[in-house]
Amino acid sequence: MTLFLYNFLLDLFFILAAPWFVVQVARKEKYRAGIAQRLGRYPKELEDSLRGKRCVWVHAVSVGEVLAALPLVKALAKSLPGHRIVLSTVTLTGQRVAREKAGGDAAVIYFPLDLRFAVRRAINLVSPVLVAIVETELWPNFIAETAGRGVPLVIVNGRISDRSFRGYRRLRVMLRRILPLITRFSMQTELDAERIRALGAPPDRVKVGGNMKFDCGLSPAGEEETRAARVALGLREDAPVIVAGSTHRGEEEVLMEAFDAARRVLPGTAFVIVPRHPERRDEVKTLCEARGARCVLRSRTPAGEKIPGGAILIADTIGELARIYRAATVVFVGKSLVDGGGQNIIEPASMGKPVVFGPSMHNFREAAELLLKNRGALQIADARGLVETITSLLKDARAREELGRRAAEAMAGSRGATQRNLELLLSLLAD
Repeated sequence: MTLFLYNFLLDLFFILAAPWFVVQVARKEKYRAGIAQRLGRYPKELEDSLRGKRCVWVHAVSVGEVLAALPLVKALAKSLPGHRIVLSTVTLTGQRVAREKAGGDAAVIYFPLDLRFAVRRAINLVSPVLVAIVETELWPNFIAETAGRGVPLVIVNGRISDRSFRGYRRLRVMLRRILPLITRFSMQTELDAERIRALGAPPDRVKVGGNMKFDCGLSPAGEEETRAARVALGLREDAPVIVAGSTHRGEEEVLMEAFDAARRVLPGTAFVIVPRHPERRDEVKTLCEARGARCVLRSRTPAGEKIPGGAILIADTIGELARIYRAATVVFVGKSLVDGGGQNIIEPASMGKPVVFGPSMHNFREAAELLLKNRGALQIADARGLVETITSLLKDARAREELGRRAAEAMAGSRGATQRNLELLLSLLAD
């Protein structure tokens, strides 16, 4: 597929889908938010703040990529006081986290749709001297326009999941034209490096830089931090707490069984569910209440208000997952009991929390294998295994402590990717 054919099909798609998009923009905030910026229309005050600046553009799609990119963004801001860092996202949740956590280190914008006019307007606005794309967002028009202006473009923290690799292989003809336009590829693992080479990246531009998510900056949570996190969430300081993070449809039912079993063993056990998609909160609440549980939504709980004993806290807010993990006695990480590939297990493991996950972890294969190799996490095969494992851990403080200690040590030994990627970007700027 040539770039001409790609643009023809892309333009045709947007023309045919325009009525659907209009309806979605009217009905849903996630489509409506930032729509002008996605089309290359940015606020005048943003244009004024960037005019004449030497900008380094870092792009991170959503929350996970933003959190991985933040240490790099802050390091770039510190190393390049004469430059302006621009951080872009695609999703609404990613935008919120970026604006909250980037502080004064970066100007935060929405990434343009890969339409030629939108891409050109966005690049004209930022006028970057360097672009870094976190993980692997391969947008042909953006890559071609950047390369055409002679701007170095780097993939950092590059990752190609099993599913993405299957999809990209169907586009190999296009990718063999686009990938050589990218200046460098810093991939997370050797498998990711092999895959990007197989898709058409010049082998001499590809290296393994490691996973920046290991550099999340989280340290083991002591007793005081754990108690403070529980108080902030309205939980009892001394209550055993099960946290189910980033859950997906089909997992909450099983988790309720584990919670019921845990309460029979330890009646004061608290349960916090963090749906991966906050908009599922009412669905999760209905499901839990159908089993006779009382539920409280985090978004509707006044600060400092205590959660009633035995109630389930559904955390439907953005950017609180790290604090919630700190409150945990045991952590289950979701999208792993269903065939979804898992979610980020690095955060709770770095805190020294005993981590449990299901059989589907191919999206976080490296971290899962590292933890299992170092006996720093437990992988269960099914619902029954989840119930038995969580109950067993709640009863055995020594097993929890050993599991958490080994997890934190494994995470600490895998850091350094952010520094390696920083050095790569600075060397390209120096050149």
